[in-house]
Amino acid sequence: MTGGRSHRPVRVLVVDDHADVRFLVRAILQDAGPAVEHAGEAATADEAVAALETVSPDVVVLDARMPAVDGFEAAAMLLERRPGLPILLCSAVVDDEIRRRAEAVGIAACLSKDHFEAIPRMVVELADGR
Repeated sequence: MTGGRSHRPVRVLVVDDHADVRFLVRAILQDAGPAVEHAGEAATADEAVAALETVSPDVVVLDARMPAVDGFEAAAMLLERRPGLPILLCSAVVDDEIRRRAEAVGIAACLSKDHFEAIPRMVVELADGR
């Protein structure tokens, strides 16, 4: 692999308010092989911020629609603490408005929830693209 990871797996933090979605993403990451590692998960923006220190992720997979603090606000909170952290925003619908809002806060990429199977490939690309 390229980038500054020295051939170690990409450590992924999964942030989603639904436990079933976190379970699904965790299973996809665990089935993806040695290139990626499920490093932890969070159900809220505050939990995600706290996990930055304990989990030290290379990439965050983040739900766009969460109660209280949505994915766009959560991304801004995460990037304030870890500038340059690649964030993959997952949304039921990815349209021009979602992309525009994501780009405005510094989110690296967007993915429709219909294409979760692409998460492992995308997190490796994001980690290597730094």
